[in-house]
Amino acid sequence: SDVGAEYGGRYEKDDNLALALLVYEKLEEKGIDVAMTRDDDTFISLEKRCRFANRKQAELFVSLHRNSAASAVGGVEIWIGSDNSYRARSLAKTMLNGLEKAGISDDRGVKVGYITDRNKDYYVNSHTDMTSCLVELGFISSETDNKLFDENIDAYAQAIADAIEKHI
Repeated sequence: SDVGAEYGGRYEKDDNLALALLVYEKLEEKGIDVAMTRDDDTFISLEKRCRFANRKQAELFVSLHRNSAASAVGGVEIWIGSDNSYRARSLAKTMLNGLEKAGISDDRGVKVGYITDRNKDYYVNSHTDMTSCLVELGFISSETDNKLFDENIDAYAQAIADAIEKHI
């Protein structure tokens, strides 16, 4: 019911799920126990996602997204909580370095807090009890980022899985 960002008939929810399933596969191959908040085209509220992770007592929470903008921008950014914890920053930097090697249009950096206020947080970063980050994997409104996403999705999944492995 919530497609997320949309561009030219492309839906964020579809890109996110495709990437998440690949990350899951790569983590399973490494022998890492993974709990997915969704593994099909089902809407799960932010509250339920966080509650699920907290009940599972997960070590990390990684939320996958695609960005969107009216202007011609591109690149990857990773959001961590306003507490700017060393562990979250380290996870985000490791992930961003791996994604950059996999081929992104621009490294927009590790961002702290919320887009309009560094002292607020994205819901998943403030309502999970574990280290968390929100990955904005390119702009769905950018033809360049979409081409890179499609060509490098497997490498993106590997970079994310490798960063997770390093931090657990």
